Amino acid sequence: MTTQSEESPESTATSEPREIAPGVWWITECLVMPLSGVTTHLHVAPFLIVGSEGVLLYDTGTPIQWSQVEGRLDAMLGDRPVDFIVPSHPEIAHCGNVVRLLEKYPAAKLAGDVRDYPLYFPSYADRLVEFAIGDEIDLGSHRFVFLDAIVKDLPSTVWGYERSTGVLFVADGFAYSHQPPLEGDDRPTHLEGECNLFASELGTPPADDQILWITKAALYWTHFVKFDLLLDRFQTLLETYPPKLVAPAHGAVIDDIDNVLWMIWNSLGKAYDPLAGVARAGVDVHKAG
Repeated sequence: MTTQSEESPESTATSEPREIAPGVWWITECLVMPLSGVTTHLHVAPFLIVGSEGVLLYDTGTPIQWSQVEGRLDAMLGDRPVDFIVPSHPEIAHCGNVVRLLEKYPAAKLAGDVRDYPLYFPSYADRLVEFAIGDEIDLGSHRFVFLDAIVKDLPSTVWGYERSTGVLFVADGFAYSHQPPLEGDDRPTHLEGECNLFASELGTPPADDQILWITKAALYWTHFVKFDLLLDRFQTLLETYPPKLVAPAHGAVIDDIDNVLWMIWNSLGKAYDPLAGVARAGVDVHKAG
């Protein structure tokens, strides 16, 4: 079994961009992501919003994805620039191509909760624009709203909502992998063309182990916090910004809001159980005493 120290992420499956709603494009690629000693196949997806008056990119993909991301942006936009780059949070899968994008689009602004970015990108401090929760960017035909992330990876994590299409962008929230590749398991991690299918098109909803493995590895705090404590805030957000689609960075776009979204929410809640989802992933649970 490959360990995290033995392998860096590498591309394994490339999909064409998919227009998931008018003017909203899903730019996804399936990467090999070594997490806690288990090599996992996982979506890593920026989302492009092409409005009549402006263009916004939510998340940037990893550096290893740059050639694919750049090629797709060129193909979709032609000579039109990206105006706003909105990383959901300062982590490599979400902001790893910030400098390349700022160099490619000299007028673009890095927007959102930018408290940390002067430390990472001091040469571009004059291109950082702070947007508070509830602020909006007017793209003409589209409007992007900055939302407080209910499921955070870092304190500065921001979600987003596009008003005209009802797409809710949730970064690491509602993440799930393809079938975890376990030792001695001959099932394929994913089938051809599966990487840019909606959740409903996969035939079956994600299993607990697909959700819990990523949640426990990437969002360690979920071991100690009951998701029940977040439920009221999440329901209020859904009532205020009703989604037609939920777009995670890691996982299929969720189009069955009434069923699949809540199935995933309930599975996320099981991360609090120290035994849930870890045996299938081959992870040992420390037992005191």
